[in-house]
Amino acid sequence: MIHQYILNGYYIVTDANSASVHTVDEVAYDMIRLADSCVHDGTAPEELKSEAVRESLSSGLRKTYDISREECFELLDELAELAGEGLIWSADPYEEAAGELKIRQSVLKAICLHVAHGCNMDCEYCFAGKGDYSGKSGIMSLEVGKRALDYLVENSGSRRHLEVDFFGGEPLLNWEVCKELVRYGRELEKKHDKIFNFTLTTNGVLIDDDVIDFTNRS
Repeated sequence: MIHQYILNGYYIVTDANSASVHTVDEVAYDMIRLADSCVHDGTAPEELKSEAVRESLSSGLRKTYDISREECFELLDELAELAGEGLIWSADPYEEAAGELKIRQSVLKAICLHVAHGCNMDCEYCFAGKGDYSGKSGIMSLEVGKRALDYLVENSGSRRHLEVDFFGGEPLLNWEVCKELVRYGRELEKKHDKIFNFTLTTNGVLIDDDVIDFTNRS
């Protein structure tokens, strides 16, 4: 898995599995982005040297940059070599172990509900990309939230005390759904002899009397 970002004019590419960090130029940055889409679609990294893949990717890049077909091919060869050395698109060393752990895991005690993919603030330093994780803003529906609570109960086994955190972005942007989910959780408590502990991760800006009163009562 790779991540790409631009910081202070530097084009940075990281490979999560190998912990490798690469600084590249703009052309290479975009070529990696195009190649990464192919890898996600099932193309093996070593196939970047194949004629068909190189033709397709170089064609896409040359629509944006004044670069020759041969230069594109050389760039793809370099990326294929990095992949061969395990420095980009490397295999996940924990994939097999994670699968075994998932099979063995039979009891859940907590979930974090991402109820708001967005924020009321615009902080440049935010780890969540200003609250929407550099993606499209959105909020969780009540129905999805209820299914999540059902799933937690169904997979909690004999554990009685369960935890749910409302997270975002800023969860108070979806406050009405949060309230309804707390009410739904209290109904589940009675049906299944469980105890929910609800928490809220918030920047605090949108806290008002309703938030305070409901939190104290619920």
